[in-house]
Amino acid sequence: MRFRLATLPASLLFAAAAAPTLAQTSVPSASSAPLDPAARAAIVGQLSTELRSRYIYPDAGEKGAAAITAAAGSGAYDRFTDLPSFARRLTDDLRGVLHDNHLGVFGETNRPALSVASIPGDEAGIVRVGRLSGGIAYLEIAGFANPRAFKPALDRAMAGLKGSRAVILDMRGNHGGDPASVSYLVSHFVPAGKRIEINRIVWRKAGTRDLTRKPFFSERTPVSFAGLPVYVLIGGHTFSGGEELAYDIQTLKLGTLVGETTGGGANPGQSFPIGHGVMAFIPTGRAESPVTGSNWEGRGVQPDLQVPDADALATALRRLGQSPAAATIEAASPVSVFTPRTVPLSGSEPMLRRLLAGRAAPEPDYTLLSADAGEPGRAALAAAHRRLQALGDPQAIHFRRPDGFGFDEFTLVYPDHTLLVAIDLDPAGKLIGLIGPDKVSP
Repeated sequence: MRFRLATLPASLLFAAAAAPTLAQTSVPSASSAPLDPAARAAIVGQLSTELRSRYIYPDAGEKGAAAITAAAGSGAYDRFTDLPSFARRLTDDLRGVLHDNHLGVFGETNRPALSVASIPGDEAGIVRVGRLSGGIAYLEIAGFANPRAFKPALDRAMAGLKGSRAVILDMRGNHGGDPASVSYLVSHFVPAGKRIEINRIVWRKAGTRDLTRKPFFSERTPVSFAGLPVYVLIGGHTFSGGEELAYDIQTLKLGTLVGETTGGGANPGQSFPIGHGVMAFIPTGRAESPVTGSNWEGRGVQPDLQVPDADALATALRRLGQSPAAATIEAASPVSVFTPRTVPLSGSEPMLRRLLAGRAAPEPDYTLLSADAGEPGRAALAAAHRRLQALGDPQAIHFRRPDGFGFDEFTLVYPDHTLLVAIDLDPAGKLIGLIGPDKVSP
C-alpha cells in the first residue's frame, strides 16, 4: 500500500495501494494536434465517470463531476486548445470544489518527466542520520519508500542511533509514501511487546459505495526508542504520508510536534488514464486514525509547539537542554552515521534480466505483476515493455545505487553507450515499477 509513490513523476504524495502503478517517464503519448471540441468533451466525460465511480466520497465525486460537466456545457472550456492548459484548468476547477490537493489532472507535456538521473539518491527516503551533542538522535526522512526497501535501510539507521537519550524526526520536507513504512517507523516508539493499531486506510470499491479498511499495526523492531523524548519537526511542505507520521505520533501521545501546520492531504489514490494523453490522480481512499476516527484532510496536522519551520530544529534542541549555535542540521551534525547500501535488494537484478529477456515478445509477461495490479498496472507494464523492445542485449548490467523512492538503479552497458534503469519490487517480489531506460549524460 502506498501514499503516492505510484505517481512518481508528479511527487511523493499518497499513492495507490491496492493496485501498484509502474512509474513512467510520461503520460501515454497522444497527438500533438490542438484539442478540438470532441476531445474536450471526451476528456470531461471520462473524467466525470471516473470521479463518480472512484472518488472516496461518492457525493463529493458526483459534485466534482457535475461541476466540470456544467463548466463544459457553459462554454467555459471552449478556449482551451492545448492539453497542458486544459489539464491545469480541470485541476483548478476540481480542487476548487473538492478542496483535495491530491486530486490532479495531467497532460503529457505538463506532467513533470521523470528520469533515473533525476531521482534523489538518498536510500529509501532516508536523507540524513546524525548523532547530535547531548546524546540526541536525528533522522531526516523525505519520503517513505516501499517497506521492502525502507525497512532494512531504517534498521541500519536506527542501529547507528542506539543508545540515544532523545530522538528528533525531521519531516519538514517529507511528501509521503507507503503507510506500512510509516507504521514501521512509529513502531520504534511503541512500548516493546505492545501491538497497537497505528493507522488504517479506508478504500472505496469502484462503482459502489462499499468501503473496505486496511489496518496497519506496530511491529517488533531490532532497536527500540520507546519512552524517550521524541520531537517531530513539521511545516507547510510536510504532506500526506509525512503528515501521517506526525498525526500518529501526536494522537498516540508518543512525542511532540514542532513547527508549522502541515499541508492537509490525507486521501490516497491512484492514477487513471482518461484518454487523449490525459491522466488523473483520483483519491480512492482516506486515512482513518483508530484514536480519533478521523484524519488531517484539509486542515493539516497542528504542531504542539508552533514556531516557524526554519526554527523547529533549534526549538527542539533547546527543549532537550541544548543551546544550538545554528538552526541547521549541517551545523549541528556535519557527519551522517548512515551509509547507503552498495548491493541491490534480492530479486531486483533477476527481475530486470527477466524483463530484458522477454522484450522480444509481442506482449509483456503480466504474471510479473501482483494479482491486484489492475488496469493501470498492466498499462504501465505494457509501456515499459515497449520501451525495452527497442534495446539490444547489454554487455553488462551493474548495480548503481538505491534511490530515494525505493528503486534499485542499474546501468546497462552497451559498446557505444550506457543506459540507466530503476526497478522496484513489492515485498513478495512482484514488479511495482520500472523507470527508464535513460541515456547517461555525457
